[in-house]
Amino acid sequence: MPLQIIDQALMQPVDYWSLAEVSELCEIAQYEMQELMEYGALQSDIVLGEQVYFAAQRVNDLKVACAQRRDYDLDLFSVVLVMGYLDEIDKLRQQIRGYQAQCGQAAH
Repeated sequence: MPLQIIDQALMQPVDYWSLAEVSELCEIAQYEMQELMEYGALQSDIVLGEQVYFAAQRVNDLKVACAQRRDYDLDLFSVVLVMGYLDEIDKLRQQIRGYQAQCGQAAH
């Protein structure tokens, strides 16, 4: 069960999942998640004691990347590439929404 914390910037609750929960959800071994963290491709969002937690969005990207890994028999390094592409796509989508909002405001 995810840990839910109110994000002050977003003014809404955000779910955080433990390493073990993410490992099970994404069907990836915990040691592989550790490797991704050591490589810098996966970063924890909260550390409470010795337990690390990941924000739901980060979990979604990892879940998609791990599904691609299983579907196409990719190695762990390929998961890093897929995660990078997913992150870049998300940033571009946010940028587009910002531009659309600006265009909408200019039209009024």
